[in-house]
Amino acid sequence: MLLFLENGKQVRGDLIKSATLRSDMAPVPVTLEADIRAGDDSLELDKMLAEGKTLEISGGDKLHIVKSVRTAGRTTQAEREVAAYRITALLDSCLGAAYVRSRAIIKEDAALSAIYKAAGATLKAVDADFPVPRFYCPVGETPTFHISRALQEEGGVVRWRNGKLQFIRLPDLFTQEPVLTLPDNASDDVDGGFLERHEVPWFFSLDAAGQAVFGARDKPRAVRFSPHKNVQRLRNMTRCLVHRKTVKINYDARLGAGDLIAFTGGLKLAVITAAHFFSSGTDDGGDSETYTRLWLGALEE
Repeated sequence: MLLFLENGKQVRGDLIKSATLRSDMAPVPVTLEADIRAGDDSLELDKMLAEGKTLEISGGDKLHIVKSVRTAGRTTQAEREVAAYRITALLDSCLGAAYVRSRAIIKEDAALSAIYKAAGATLKAVDADFPVPRFYCPVGETPTFHISRALQEEGGVVRWRNGKLQFIRLPDLFTQEPVLTLPDNASDDVDGGFLERHEVPWFFSLDAAGQAVFGARDKPRAVRFSPHKNVQRLRNMTRCLVHRKTVKINYDARLGAGDLIAFTGGLKLAVITAAHFFSSGTDDGGDSETYTRLWLGALEE
């Protein structure tokens, strides 16, 4: 895993104790968690790994450090303790949407990209952008929660692709060409029908005449009321990805949330989260370790 400091210097691989780069179908779609040893440059790293600084990964994406902890040295080098830094970083271009608001955001018929920009994000555009009929983020709340709700009502998700944020509808995830084919026995299967009945509700609303309008209610589920919604949006709100498999494969940073994975038996599942893990093994004298773990989901309607 390649990490570059704000001054352009690369972090040496042997100094990266461990790092996990995550790709999610979330309003802030890329995150990094890393433990980095100071080595001989502790004064420089004190500045470069501080909260508010940025890191760049090999694909050119910039990540903003939102938490930095200088941990007590557990390893020694030339009979002296070596400090380490535990950092958490978020995708810089979407960062503004992750902060609690001191001013409300109220938009009607605004594009998703305009909502991101109103929340402080620096995105230039959103691929397959769409208008959001109503968007409200009150004072003291976080825009990402309300962006997630808008995406749910539209029946889609956002993912990070080639340096851009892209909107895609959930059914369209399964019309893509699979990027990888795996054997059926290469994963841990997850079944949770009982929980799905409780956690994936169907919705109803009222129309202008005060008549009840229903979403997808053909399955026994929990029920929720949502105002100002038509039938299509009510159905969209029930549509979701349900976790079906978890698989651990060789490290492949090209895989990301929103990719389609096929299995030899014919099943196709979408990547909900892709976590790319790297460990140098320098602390315990062991070998380096790299792998990619994928959480895969099926479309539930």
